[in-house]
Amino acid sequence: MVILFVAGIFTATGIQFESSSDQYLDKSTPAGIRYDQYNEQFVSDTYILLIQTADPTDYTLLQDLLILEEEIQRLEYVTETNSLGDVLKEFNGGIIPQNQEVTEEILSLLPDELRETFVPDSQTGLLYVTIKQGISTDVSQTILPNLETLTGEADLPPGTVIDVTGATPYNVELQEDMVMSGVVLIVGALILMAIVLFLLFSNMRHWFLPLIILTFGLVYTFALLSLLGVKINNGAIASFPILLGLGIDYAVQFHARFDEERREGATMEAATRDTLKNTGPAVLLAMLATSMGFIAMFISPVPMIKTFAVVSIIGVTCCYLTALFGFPALAALFGYIPKEGKPTLMMRIMNRYTHFLEGLVTRISRAAVPILIIAAVIAFAGISLDPSIPIDTDTKSMAPADLPAQIALDKVQDVRGSVTPFPLYIRGDDLKSIDAIQWIDTFSTRTVSEHDEITKADSIASLVRKQNNGEMPDNEGTLNAILAAIPDSEKDPYLMGDTEAVISFTTLILTIDEQNELKKQVAADVIWSEPPPHIEVYPTGDFDLYTNLMDMISSSKEAMTNLGFVLIFLFLILAYRRIYAITPVVPIICIVGWNAVAMILIGLHYNPISACLGSMTIGVAAEYTILVMERFTEEKELTDDPSEAIRTSVQKIGSAVTVSGLVTAGGFSALMLSVFPIVSSFGMSTVIAVLFSLVGAIVIMPAVLTLMVDTEKWLKKGKGKSKPAASSGNQE
Repeated sequence: MVILFVAGIFTATGIQFESSSDQYLDKSTPAGIRYDQYNEQFVSDTYILLIQTADPTDYTLLQDLLILEEEIQRLEYVTETNSLGDVLKEFNGGIIPQNQEVTEEILSLLPDELRETFVPDSQTGLLYVTIKQGISTDVSQTILPNLETLTGEADLPPGTVIDVTGATPYNVELQEDMVMSGVVLIVGALILMAIVLFLLFSNMRHWFLPLIILTFGLVYTFALLSLLGVKINNGAIASFPILLGLGIDYAVQFHARFDEERREGATMEAATRDTLKNTGPAVLLAMLATSMGFIAMFISPVPMIKTFAVVSIIGVTCCYLTALFGFPALAALFGYIPKEGKPTLMMRIMNRYTHFLEGLVTRISRAAVPILIIAAVIAFAGISLDPSIPIDTDTKSMAPADLPAQIALDKVQDVRGSVTPFPLYIRGDDLKSIDAIQWIDTFSTRTVSEHDEITKADSIASLVRKQNNGEMPDNEGTLNAILAAIPDSEKDPYLMGDTEAVISFTTLILTIDEQNELKKQVAADVIWSEPPPHIEVYPTGDFDLYTNLMDMISSSKEAMTNLGFVLIFLFLILAYRRIYAITPVVPIICIVGWNAVAMILIGLHYNPISACLGSMTIGVAAEYTILVMERFTEEKELTDDPSEAIRTSVQKIGSAVTVSGLVTAGGFSALMLSVFPIVSSFGMSTVIAVLFSLVGAIVIMPAVLTLMVDTEKWLKKGKGKSKPAASSGNQE
């Protein structure tokens, strides 16, 4: 294990991170192919330097910025830079004004729109850095560190501060901060789990063994991910807390059962044999059932959620195998002897809790039917209301309000509008024809006039109008002459050959819901406008990417949950081939419904990470409920009284399940402290799911087993009565 651990650490360094677009959009789909074609052909990323200074029109500052621009233009992939200094040079015969008076005079002659593009207010200036057309965002973001270095080292007037912003810098900083925050929170979660484990598991000798086993299992997981080429994205990061919880649970179950066997006088060899014989298969079945919930996530069209499933399945497998082989080895190495002597405070508390569970199960057995009715009613209400819970995919709402990148981007968007264009990708034959260009012009003009959210439309048609004194030509010959006169550098962002074109709409700052509604309206307008039969029109770009994400999550969320139920039901039937094998499904359904009720009461929304909460909950809940059922099966073979088997099973395994559940919940609570709303809400959702899973295992599962036992007794009694009657009839 140690050799594999060391090798795993080195292997894990090969893990790679996935780009934002790849984790949100399957690039093998038509939408993904169009997205890449649009980015490769038309996108020209723009970085914006936000300049905070006492006077953005100061000619000394403008001269210094021109020097900075020369340095920036030497960077790879940078094609152009534009600032107020460049505009003044153009209006001053190619020479920057040498004093403030001339600068002010030229500024007064500039159109308001042009002036505000570079100087939105008296203390803010904007400098634009244009990246080579067709360079992907993944490549573009490699420029960011060098650009930040140049701006940081620039010789500027005292008090001048430059922030690098724009869509790409914002996404990069958001991703980096989220990853770093996730790492810190996971370390914090481990510390909290260690504290809770020490408090609740200190009645066990070597209480820290589950943490050692968990650490080994996580390193093996990371190494296997690297070997299999699984790239890390937000979905993978979100799965790590799940692995912490389930990994510690497997180790706790082996530890608790081994300690129990040793306390009953078994030798090391016998305790190891009985633990592996009984707990090994039980935890294996629970782990496989848990994986059913994760497998259901593969129907999601969102790659990030599929990665969540892949990492979770690999992780729980590694953690199970580590606990299966690792705990007996460590127990033998430490010469495990149960704690004896005067009971400690925690030992007394756990003993009392065990007696409490015994009494609780007795009371639950007496009121099994009312308990199940109440639980089912609440669950049904939650499942019915779950579709009404909002889904939030707005990147702004995922980030903390004081994130520097968010503050800088907000300042730019307040004066320029949204930095994310709304493009329509046009594909077809002969897009330079008069009917195609006229349709683009007519549709663009009508769309801007009919939708207040859209402020401007840029396309090959707008270039034609500009070249033709604001008029649209009415014949093919004139159009061809105008197109020939327009420089390729101006046409390339909007027209590529005869087969690809784009209309780029500029919008106000909109929420994701507003963007989605606008996109649907414009798509309907396209159909209504009857474009020429030889062209096809599709929304694309990041505008379409994030709005599609919301629709994909909404359409697959319920399907993942339902498939999770079906898979776990079929698995239990095939694994046990007994009618009582389906009993865990009842508490699992209840827990999923309770989650929805809790989210509504607390006011939580779904997001790209918590969208898989339903199927994830099925997996976590299956772990605890199946362990209870497995112990019930074992105890039932040792006694003729099934009711006694229920009490004994919950009494013996309830403490271990409670400890692992509270340790998991304690660790997840660290996520609730995250400054990122998307992480904190996921942490809250997970803590709720784990606590409900405990209630399902300790309260609902005994009630279901009691009802099953009573039904079984009733059926046997009915058969017993019918046999004498049949015998009497035969005699007659």
